[in-house]
Amino acid sequence: MKLSNRTLLFFLIPFAILLHSCGTSNDIVVVEQVARTDIEETEEDDEQYFELTIGLIDPVRNFDPLFARNLSTKRTLSLIYDGLFKLNEEGEPVPNLASDVTVSDDGIEYIITINRDNFYHDSRVFTAGLGRRIHASDIKWAFERTAGAGVPPMASELLMNVTGYENYYQEQRNVYDERNRVLDGVNGIQVVDSETIRIVLNEEDPEFLHKLASPYLFIYPREVLRDDDEGLITNPIGTGLYTFNRLENDRNVVLIRKENLDADERPQPNRINLTYFASESELFQRFADGDIDWIPELGPEILMQVTDSDYGLQQAYQDTYDLVNHNAERITTFYLNTRSIVNQDWLKNRLALLTNEDITLRGDLTLRNEDFELTEEAEPKEEYFVAYTDNYIARALLTELHNLVFLPESSLVFFDIRVPTRRTSIFTQFSDSIHERLKELPDGYWLRLDSKILSLNNQNIEGVETTTVPWHLQIENIRVLDIEITP
Repeated sequence: MKLSNRTLLFFLIPFAILLHSCGTSNDIVVVEQVARTDIEETEEDDEQYFELTIGLIDPVRNFDPLFARNLSTKRTLSLIYDGLFKLNEEGEPVPNLASDVTVSDDGIEYIITINRDNFYHDSRVFTAGLGRRIHASDIKWAFERTAGAGVPPMASELLMNVTGYENYYQEQRNVYDERNRVLDGVNGIQVVDSETIRIVLNEEDPEFLHKLASPYLFIYPREVLRDDDEGLITNPIGTGLYTFNRLENDRNVVLIRKENLDADERPQPNRINLTYFASESELFQRFADGDIDWIPELGPEILMQVTDSDYGLQQAYQDTYDLVNHNAERITTFYLNTRSIVNQDWLKNRLALLTNEDITLRGDLTLRNEDFELTEEAEPKEEYFVAYTDNYIARALLTELHNLVFLPESSLVFFDIRVPTRRTSIFTQFSDSIHERLKELPDGYWLRLDSKILSLNNQNIEGVETTTVPWHLQIENIRVLDIEITP
């Protein structure tokens, strides 16, 4: 079955954004290069080949964890990188790269022991191309890198309670002449020895281990930024179950299973393709044809197509697909730009008329338009600009608003950059149910939609389980069955 194409009435301005990987001003020093004497011969050549293809509704164009701007990117990076901790299916932190943690009685000091049996993926950035063993100084360096100028603030917000971090952050961001900086690191992050790191907080934070499990705080080697200007943007190197192979046509990410994994930790799929579709109708058609095995998050059109009012799978699809309702949400908020030079009286008039029933996208909707003042003399502008976003839910909502609010007197137009400027009238923010708990989105929004995350898989895939973690792909449990999908 093919969904009808939804008319997108935005005028899209061509643009290009160049992102640069940023580090601290500290020199990068290789701590140690350990020969891989622990690697045993394997029989990979005799192993059966299993390929898994995943359909995404957001693009993945940057592989640096600090620049993970959408859930599809976080899902992809969670296969390449590891953090000190990860969240289990109930959303509770469990050791990952860490093997043990001791917390002081007052909840201020964390002594974290690292499992040094973890090696980075083999890469040309290392001597002889062999990935070295992880070191405690990698964690200190990666965490301090989050404070660097030019780095998005999401990771910094998770570490701001660490002793000395705020001072280091402010100096990195505001003292532009590096010669005038006096701090060479965060004194609340201390390397005790090669396998131990000590983190001291300003005040107790019961959520701190949850924060350390965030994709923004994944760990990677310092060498990747030493000789490569783009670094992790195009050359991700982690310790995860899969290694980055290539990005095809700016839409298909190819991952290959990490070599030399123990049998008990080796996921079944040898190769994973994560493919982005700008059109939900194309995604669903490819899924129905059997070209896509799993859609980890349904967009609003497919959700409307395959589920009933209680988010159950409609009868027509129950013999063909499996639906999993996850205990997680994508959160999208809309703001009026108070710094805009554009008169917004007419816009507020129109938004004041909106009701919850006008929005057809499903989810928990909050509408705060009761304070918008009505002005009889307000005249519409020919067009109103919105800061660009690739958040699929935001784009779908903006399409509805364009049709409901702006037509026929005006139009809603994407501006060519992603931040609000003096010419933009509306901008959006994005989070998920875990990060919103750790760091709330800014208040002042006039519309918020908490969208349930549901996944859909063909029946040649088994092992997809419910999770409360929005970015978690349960690859360890996935099995690809040798059956043919009939469209």
